[in-house]
Amino acid sequence: MSPMFEMVDKLIDKYFLGSGTRSIRPENEVAKLISNGAYILDVRTALEAKKGIAPGATNISLFQLNRRLGELPRDRTIVTYCMTGGRAGKSRDILERNGFKVVNGGGYETIRKIVTRQERS
Repeated sequence: MSPMFEMVDKLIDKYFLGSGTRSIRPENEVAKLISNGAYILDVRTALEAKKGIAPGATNISLFQLNRRLGELPRDRTIVTYCMTGGRAGKSRDILERNGFKVVNGGGYETIRKIVTRQERS
């Protein structure tokens, strides 16, 4: 991860509070949810997502999330991810408060690895 993105993640974790990286679920749990049809939500900025997004994921940045809740499914579990899990945790908090079933999937590399592995199976 570039130093700039690492700094952004730390600042967001610090100033937006929320559950942050503490709410990241174990990889095997996340893999099972994705395998069972969970909706994958990338909460990184559009600039970050342009560098790579997990197959099948939708990008709605944390900063736009409250305005775009109507675009998200209420009948599926949502797995959030960002670069390291901090913003995904904050997004989890927001979605949970709004009645969504959601888990923090952690970072981009973990989710990409899970989805890629499942696509090969």
